[in-house]
Amino acid sequence: MARVDSIRSLISWPLMLAALVVQAEIQPEPLPVYETLPKELPDSVLFAHDANFDALVAGRVVVLDLAKPTRRYLGAMDAAQFASFIQSRSKPELYVSETHYSRTTRGERTDVISIYDRESLKQSGEIVLPGGKRGQVVSHRYTLRLVDNDRFLLVFNFTPAASVTVIDTESRKIVEEVQIPGCGLIYPTGKRGFSSLCSNGAMFTAQLDSSGKLATQNKLPPLFDVDEDPLFDKPVFHKGHAYFPSYKSLLRVVDLSSDEPKDLGSWSLLTKEEQAENWRPGGWQITTMDDAGRIYLLMHKDGKDGTHKSGGPEVWVYDVKSKKRLQKIVLKNWGVSIEVTRGSKPLLAVTNGDMQIDVYDADSGKWKTMVGGAAAMPLSLHALRK
Repeated sequence: MARVDSIRSLISWPLMLAALVVQAEIQPEPLPVYETLPKELPDSVLFAHDANFDALVAGRVVVLDLAKPTRRYLGAMDAAQFASFIQSRSKPELYVSETHYSRTTRGERTDVISIYDRESLKQSGEIVLPGGKRGQVVSHRYTLRLVDNDRFLLVFNFTPAASVTVIDTESRKIVEEVQIPGCGLIYPTGKRGFSSLCSNGAMFTAQLDSSGKLATQNKLPPLFDVDEDPLFDKPVFHKGHAYFPSYKSLLRVVDLSSDEPKDLGSWSLLTKEEQAENWRPGGWQITTMDDAGRIYLLMHKDGKDGTHKSGGPEVWVYDVKSKKRLQKIVLKNWGVSIEVTRGSKPLLAVTNGDMQIDVYDADSGKWKTMVGGAAAMPLSLHALRK
């Protein structure tokens, strides 16, 4: 027995020495390791807002570079409990309005604006919102907006009383709350104002003074019939004009470049044949616009009341000047939300029915790749805000 143990010792010692040599050569990596994003992000970057219905407290905004062949994931920041997100153009900051509870999913509620450094994605500040009235809705572009060269941050409140909180981003203090009874959401208007759509089809408009206080307010007559053909509440902007698709495939244009909105009328997206086939817009984020002024709409056939959130198999592209369709992009997978990246060679990002992101060449309409696993539920997609 002693002889066997001696043989085992002779065999094991060289192996142990080899292991020690390997351990000496491989040094442990320091933890934590922080990386930073470049000061100038490429046009192909996309912010994917993950609503994460299965774990709302763990919602987040994921930063992706859709043009990279691999390692497209660049980082992420928290966005809890039906959060809202927006990027600053004038400051290296990102803003998230979110809600926390003292016992994670219950207890005392605290609403905050979380401010993130755009390069490190580290939280650089926080503004507490009093009253527990921040509008908690599924991720939406127009619940959090910036105006006046990003001087003022506007937050939509809904309790169900509707109002807009005005925050000075320089002092990081709340300076005003504008009541918008019967109206909702925030559409930047004029130099430092905003408009909201109202329940009767009208549009409320407010202008702020240089300190962020309410200066003027007005209400336009109804722009549309809310019973006959409602407007989607997610327009896209180009050169101060807001383009609102309607449930029945009209595109209404409102000039919001000056302090008083101007209704510029509407035009049909459909031919007579397409009207007979009931083609309609549908999905969550159904429309987007590229830097060249082309508008993209997510469309589906056989539309009817109740299909306005169903998504669609095609994206139609229009020139808003000529009011003519330029292209139909047949999607590889059923689409729910769409966005195009910045620049002269835009990419079309489509959140599909499996909550993965399909990437297309926006000019040719050809499918390029799928970005999977980056987010659980990327319902809202944000191109760079330039």
